[in-house]
Amino acid sequence: MEYCEICLTVPPEALEAVTHLLDRAGTGGVVIDDETAAQVRAYLPRDERLSGRLAALHQDLSDLVNFFPGMSSWRHQEQFVAEEDWANAWRSHFHAIRVGRRLVVAPTWEEFEPRAGEVVLRLDPGMAFGTGAHASTVLCLRALEDMPLAGARVLDVGTGSGILAVAAALLGAAEVRALDIDPLAVRIARQNAEANGVGDRVHVCYAELRDLLAEGLTPRQAVTANLTAEVLVTLAPDLAAAMAPGGLVVTSGIVASRHDAVRQALEGAGLRPVRTSRLEDWLAIWARRR
Repeated sequence: MEYCEICLTVPPEALEAVTHLLDRAGTGGVVIDDETAAQVRAYLPRDERLSGRLAALHQDLSDLVNFFPGMSSWRHQEQFVAEEDWANAWRSHFHAIRVGRRLVVAPTWEEFEPRAGEVVLRLDPGMAFGTGAHASTVLCLRALEDMPLAGARVLDVGTGSGILAVAAALLGAAEVRALDIDPLAVRIARQNAEANGVGDRVHVCYAELRDLLAEGLTPRQAVTANLTAEVLVTLAPDLAAAMAPGGLVVTSGIVASRHDAVRQALEGAGLRPVRTSRLEDWLAIWARRR
């Protein structure tokens, strides 16, 4: 499998908006090489959808000049890389990260000695983004630490590398269903579950949430959805349908300007927002099923 590596240089004030557009294009995340100079990289699969995705992305980036005048001079480079080459290059950017009171995300290839009481999640993200470094992922991981997961059934929508699903299992969940619409992410998430010894409790599938609901998904006490505001707005009714009464969902990947839209969608689906947490420019909304 080959990937198109997209390297962008944009004005620092537009960095949040650009990362949002890259995620919406289907990259699943970005690597920020230089936050001050706003140099970012992202990857798209080299398949039949690539040309359309790139054309739409270029148009969206050009349209940002209406909000950020400095975007008139944005620059980009694109090249094709093999999955193996990307995975090896990525390792130089990924090191152990303490993300909460107990959780530590550490790469599988790096030695790490935990402190007393720490829960170590070993991860090899491969081409599926989600290492615990991004603020939206950190918000979800911290939320999982605060949720009553012992013996709970958990759902992770858009699992990516499987980081949230594995974390839920390590924190005591009895059973976790994780799903993604990227076959590569499904494979990597399964590998990460096995690497952490929770493969028997984390079940990863290639599906959309409505597929699982149609099959009769057992109601979940806890749900994580680290996506984008647009997807969360659309998905809100299905998230509610997947939850047991009193269940708690944590939605993340929300920029401040989209907070109200996501909150209203959750309320309209019968979910009661109970908390909003923030890290850097990203928000997570906690909501409970009525």
